[in-house]
Formats: sequence, structure tokens, C-alpha cells
Amino acid sequence: MKKIDLHIHTVSTPSDKKFTFSMERMKWYVEEAKLDAIAITNHNMFDLEQFRIIQQQLAVKVFPGIEVDIEGTH
Repeated sequence: MKKIDLHIHTVSTPSDKKFTFSMERMKWYVEEAKLDAIAITNHNMFDLEQFRIIQQQLAVKVFPGIEVDIEGTH
């Protein structure tokens, strides 16, 4: 069975509590959790450049995604 986290934020948006993304922390998390894949699902936006960097630096499958707010609610 594959282990996948389909809900990862890498950009702080108005829908999030403030945070700073760390590639080193992401690598640690993926290894520590023994994940086979992740999905980058920031709120209402997609950063293709950042997505490609993450894809290149992780040894697991990285899926694109967007967590969409509906009618202003999360």
C-alpha cells in the first residue's frame, strides 16, 4: 500500500496561519513519514516554479493541486 499526503501547503495565503516554507523541513517530513508521494495544495493558487523545484528536490512523486475556498470559506 502506498503512503501519500494529499494536503501540503508551501505558500502562506490569507486562508492560512502565517508560516515560512522550508525545503529542508519538507525533505525531513517526507523521509520521516516514509511517504511515497505528496500533493502540493495551496489555497486558491498554484506556483508552478516552486512546484517544479519541489519535484526536482524530492525523491517521491509530487502531484499538483489547489485547495479552493468556496464562497469565501475554507
